[in-house]
Amino acid sequence: MLSVSSATAAACSPADMNPTQIKLMQVKLMQETKLIAVMEIKVPADKYASDGDPNTLEIVFLSKPEDGASRVSDDGEVIFLTKDATDDEQQALTMKAFDIRARRRLSCQ
Repeated sequence: MLSVSSATAAACSPADMNPTQIKLMQVKLMQETKLIAVMEIKVPADKYASDGDPNTLEIVFLSKPEDGASRVSDDGEVIFLTKDATDDEQQALTMKAFDIRARRRLSCQ
């Protein structure tokens, strides 16, 4: 079990975080987070709202060109993937999502 130090828990802003704190939180979140695949959405991608559960990461597969490029939501809770997203792009977006989530989690403690 990974434990997060009291120094990590004391972080209060992104400027106070060091790379080690961020990496430890990313690992913790990767161990705890459930991935949810969303195959079809009934609204445009820019109107899609996450499930609001901080313990899930939604991967939304985009099928319409008007839904835009592959990307991560600003809060790191949703990864939008186009059908032509490469493995490298998917991996980079996943790491970006966990980075955003870790920084948010640390700044909220």
